[in-house]
Amino acid sequence: MKRIKNSIPVMNVQWVNKLKIYLYSAFVMLFLFAGSDTIYAGTTGKIAGVVTDQATGEPMPGANVYVEGYHYGAASDIDGYYFIINVPPGMYTVVTQLIGYREVRTENVLVKVDLTTKMNIALQAENIELGEEIVVIAERPLIDIDVTSTAVSISADEIKALPVDNIYQVIEHQAGVVGGHFRGGRLGEVAYMVDGIPVNDPYNNSNTVNVENESIQELEVISGTFNAEYGQAMSGIVNIITKEGRPDHIESTFSGYLGKFYTNNDDLFPNLGASEGGFSENVQMTIGGPVPFVDRLTFFLTGRLLNDDGHLYGQRIYNTTDNDPFEPSGDQSYESMNYGKYKSLHGKLTYYLSSPFKLSYNFMAGFNENNYYDHGYQRTPAGIQDHYKQNYIHSLIFNHTISANTFYTLKFSLNETQYEGYVYEDPNDPRYVIPELGLPQSGYTFRSGGNQTGRYERNAQIWLGKLDIISQVSKNHKLGLGMDYKQHVMDVWGTGLRSRTGDIEQIHDIIYPDPGTPGFEDYMRKPVELSAYVQDKMEFEDMIINLGFRFDYFDPSTPMLADIRNPVNNDLFYFDNIDAPVKTQISPRFGISFPISSQGVIHVSYGHFFQTPNFEQLYGNIYDRADGTTIFLIDKTGLNTVTGNPDLDAMRTVQYEAGLQQVIYNNLVLDFTAYYRDLRNLIDTEIIETYDQNKYARYINRDYGNVRGIILSADKRLADYWGARLDFTYQFAEGNASDPRSVFFDNQSDPPNESEKKLTRLDWDQRVTLNLSLTAGTPGDWSVGLIGRYGTGTPYTAEIRFTGVNVDFRNNRAKPVNINFDLKAEKTFEIAGTRLSAFLYIFNLLDQKNENSVYGSSGRANADLNTKFAGDIIGLNTLDEYVNNPSFYSAPRQIRLGLGFGF
Repeated sequence: MKRIKNSIPVMNVQWVNKLKIYLYSAFVMLFLFAGSDTIYAGTTGKIAGVVTDQATGEPMPGANVYVEGYHYGAASDIDGYYFIINVPPGMYTVVTQLIGYREVRTENVLVKVDLTTKMNIALQAENIELGEEIVVIAERPLIDIDVTSTAVSISADEIKALPVDNIYQVIEHQAGVVGGHFRGGRLGEVAYMVDGIPVNDPYNNSNTVNVENESIQELEVISGTFNAEYGQAMSGIVNIITKEGRPDHIESTFSGYLGKFYTNNDDLFPNLGASEGGFSENVQMTIGGPVPFVDRLTFFLTGRLLNDDGHLYGQRIYNTTDNDPFEPSGDQSYESMNYGKYKSLHGKLTYYLSSPFKLSYNFMAGFNENNYYDHGYQRTPAGIQDHYKQNYIHSLIFNHTISANTFYTLKFSLNETQYEGYVYEDPNDPRYVIPELGLPQSGYTFRSGGNQTGRYERNAQIWLGKLDIISQVSKNHKLGLGMDYKQHVMDVWGTGLRSRTGDIEQIHDIIYPDPGTPGFEDYMRKPVELSAYVQDKMEFEDMIINLGFRFDYFDPSTPMLADIRNPVNNDLFYFDNIDAPVKTQISPRFGISFPISSQGVIHVSYGHFFQTPNFEQLYGNIYDRADGTTIFLIDKTGLNTVTGNPDLDAMRTVQYEAGLQQVIYNNLVLDFTAYYRDLRNLIDTEIIETYDQNKYARYINRDYGNVRGIILSADKRLADYWGARLDFTYQFAEGNASDPRSVFFDNQSDPPNESEKKLTRLDWDQRVTLNLSLTAGTPGDWSVGLIGRYGTGTPYTAEIRFTGVNVDFRNNRAKPVNINFDLKAEKTFEIAGTRLSAFLYIFNLLDQKNENSVYGSSGRANADLNTKFAGDIIGLNTLDEYVNNPSFYSAPRQIRLGLGFGF
């Protein structure tokens, strides 16, 4: 039996040797490209403006404008115009010098990714003592006039002020985002980028790496249309720019906290009131600055350790070897069923070889261990799986500023992730028991023993080479070109134990399916992706246009069935495979903004966005024989198999958006956006009947839907000790199915259910959402942050009471509303140059019991009307104990107290 040891590192000797070749090739390419005219987009911004004489208003050519402490600068032209490109996001001081005029230092100049910071400079003639300078504090503009779609940039300081523990909590608080769904799209339709490197896992398109808040310089969340530089996403982009060490001094922070769940609902969440239940411990640190004795080399390092007991507990009434529900042998102790252990490390080296050259090396590592609550095992918690994840990302980024107009960026990365899941590490562990053990003997009854039977191992590697070129070809045109190459290596193995004889008395007599039979998945695939784009940003006084085109190429690099009715384990006919075809796509993107005044701007955007289906949907349930033949695993005992389909087309979304931003009072901005999304070629399943009358399901492009909505927000910038943001989203998200496997599940029913043929509400369709964020305080002294969220109920499918039969159509009723508030308070002291802080977090401040899942018979989480026909309970639990499923609710109140210091 194939198995990847949990103890060995992901990067084995073979890959280390490849990495050496990869890095050597990277450095060779650096020299080959050192003299070429080439850009990079997605991680830097631009500063631009006009230098004038303060007395006459005349433009001043030849002024030297540069970013203090860095190698970014430019000279003004004959019209006094200047621009500085390739500036990482952050807060800077910009210095302007011209012979015969006083030097001007403009502080607090904020640069955002992909945006232009307008900064006009007025110089005074030098008629006083030589060398005296003028200091100007830059006013951050209330609106960004060159934004052509909905995008939010959140700075490191803004993240620090909020009661959030990770980027997902920040993202969830953005308008149009509900439970990870961006503007009504399915999960897995968002691309995550770290310093311009994509970090999604292609198996399910989830994010592979957790970037700590302390590592983030800027977080950009794009929920509207996005430029052609971004691909493999239909709903949104999360663009993370990490911090670099400062070149002039070392900075360091250290913090830790202790947390615990405190709730008034002890009957629903057992063991949280105990002295040993529901705790969390966290320590983290950062340090960054210049590397001693090495000029122009800086470093930044972040580390974190987190142990979280979770809030969902089971009680060990039964041991896994028990079977009789009335003869438990457990010790009655409580055991966490949603714990998490997490370690992360992020290191970044930045080397300014000389003024036009910059080289960065980024390393990120994460180690996760956790389990997932299973209500059926609440009385046998030792029987559920533990899950393990290791992730390593290496990236090398070379940035060359060829001239004041042009720069290019070369990126190389290796992203490697290993997943494993099992109850016991050894597949032949003698503690494993047969699947039939401890099964409930009546409805509404917990298991009385047994363990989960599945185990899986998955190793994913992504080799990336990427070239981006940007050039300010004229005052009005910033042209971007780019291309990238991805080589995937996906190694998947999965199976589940079975009883050898079916004898319930032989509890340890287990076997695993034979290789190449249903229930034993084993394959390695090496698909290839290529992409290229061109993007032009046209900036005029009364109009800004973003126009781009993107080309994508995908080679699944796998065989597929020549005849889908004749899979390999058909006994009647010889099977045959053919090569899966290559897929290509061209995507146009367009956005335009019209500044109607210095206080208002209108934008309109349109684009086609596509995404290759998840690799699980392309390759699932296949097996590679030793002779190189690929077979498709079909279970002949019934409709139990969903196979991948390598011939799936890309999923497509066409999006339209229009919006208005308007300053209505000092530091107060109103923003209105309307959008429409047309969803096509989404993944569904179809039922295939083989020539020998067996049935299986396979993925196809068939689902569709549309989303339409409006967003209204009011943003009061932090001033006079307080700031706030309130946004209101009204949205309709409809489609023919929410789950790609809906047809498969419908046909598993007896008799089969009829699948939907019309648009209904999607599972995550929240019609009204209100987000509130409120911050108050004095920088460097004290701060209070509060975020709140109100959402109307997402839909559920009602049942005809006491029958279990669905009413009419899916998602025809709404769950109760959802309300939540989180709070953070911090006090900072400075003693002998060291900053000390004490902080408090309270998540779910009001201890709200939000009902995330409900019973179809009642529409509530605590009542199942079908219990009227439950009959006798064969077990030790009551009906209410089983019906009250704690995983149906949001997490209860959690309080964290912590200390930190920094210098």
